[in-house]
Amino acid sequence: MPLLPADLIIVRGTSPIDRVIEDVEHSPYSHVAGYVGGGLVIQAEGCKPTGYAPLAFFAGQPVFRCALLTDGQRRQIVDWVADRIGSHYAYGLLLWEWARYALHVVLPWWIEQRKYICSTLWADAYRAAGMNLCPGIRFPSPADLAQSLLLAQVGTVPKNIA
Repeated sequence: MPLLPADLIIVRGTSPIDRVIEDVEHSPYSHVAGYVGGGLVIQAEGCKPTGYAPLAFFAGQPVFRCALLTDGQRRQIVDWVADRIGSHYAYGLLLWEWARYALHVVLPWWIEQRKYICSTLWADAYRAAGMNLCPGIRFPSPADLAQSLLLAQVGTVPKNIA
């Protein structure tokens, strides 16, 4: 299965922090990266600026696709995310997500310009292209994206990527 630009890799993590995220969200997913072409993904992750990573790092992870996207929307999504390379991680938003899942409380939150967690980076990119993956959820988590009615799992990242 060839990946298309703007396909999402919704990760089943194995690190201790991944396990915490998965436990809090009651989900097998802890991270989101998006395919941008050329064997690369873009991701937001803690302790690093938003940036590129090799697709091969995600071998065996589930790939989700929005079949409704046009080629133009796919380009728009990838361009939007690429414009955020170097942006900072929104650590406060992790606490907001914890309160939403653990306490079932949606706290007020301000939008921090050019700060994202992995899932909001890609959700905002899709919104910029006119596709709201999680209506009613301003800051979706990896679990929310995996449950989006607009995404379907289409396979996994191949394990034999050079």
